[in-house]
Amino acid sequence: MTQMVLTAASFTTQAFEGLLDLIRHFMTMRRERKAIKETEKALMKLSNKDLDDIGISRGDIWSIARRRDVIDQCMTNKNLRGWV
Repeated sequence: MTQMVLTAASFTTQAFEGLLDLIRHFMTMRRERKAIKETEKALMKLSNKDLDDIGISRGDIWSIARRRDVIDQCMTNKNLRGWV
């Protein structure tokens, strides 16, 4: 009987942890989509001359906004906080 109770508790705990993982994944994906949209919006506001100055074209905006290493660098670079 004790083994059945422990097994049931284990299944319940695993199901709850799985649900929490799913929610965390959903929130992470939501933050990433938000960062992509903000990046695209900011780059689209720039003039063609400004884009040329930083070395990208309008056609590159979509791929630049979705590059994982660029997003990670922007989110973790503490040195630029308050300056950009």
